[in-house]
Amino acid sequence: MKRPHAFAATFLAVLVLVGSTAAATNGRPSTPVTIEASDPSQTEMAERAVDRFAQAGLKLPPLRIVFPGRDLSLCGGAQGRAYLSAEPVEVRMCWNSEFTLLHELAHVWEAFNMAASRHEPFMNMREGVASWAGLGVAWESRGREHAANVIGWGLLEDPHPISRTYPNDIASMIEAFTFLTGRAPLHDGGEGIQHPDRTLFDGTASAPIRSGR
Repeated sequence: MKRPHAFAATFLAVLVLVGSTAAATNGRPSTPVTIEASDPSQTEMAERAVDRFAQAGLKLPPLRIVFPGRDLSLCGGAQGRAYLSAEPVEVRMCWNSEFTLLHELAHVWEAFNMAASRHEPFMNMREGVASWAGLGVAWESRGREHAANVIGWGLLEDPHPISRTYPNDIASMIEAFTFLTGRAPLHDGGEGIQHPDRTLFDGTASAPIRSGR
């Protein structure tokens, strides 16, 4: 049976794409979302991702999620990118990946909900972080990428270890998610088994789990 979610999608023609407008209901935080996608499965994935934030009580601002195609140049050279200065905020997805979308939506949530005073304490919980968002340091050395990975992991429907940002053992990830959001993840971390995570990083397998304990 298909899992019910908190959206009523209405499909509209938007240029050459298909769009839908969705909002969370059932007492969860409501987020007006416009989704532009050429494939109904992309629309469904976007609805589920936004619903995961609503289930966790993490309110997103009004936003637009666009699937422009597989050309990474349409997403700023990445598989997905959040454009925080756009009005409304826009997340562009050039890769059909649940985790990538949750990661980008986590950037949106963090930018609109996390006080700057919490950056340093969070970075001190993590390994190898040199700056919150400095472009002069490696991707995995930016605190905001750690935060997006942690939040994305905490909202996964089928949790698996996340690569490149450490520590990534279950206990450390739960602790970090709770620190960032004030809430528990939507899962208990599942089984501590290493799975390849090819959703973000050029098809390479994940590094081994590394504990912060």
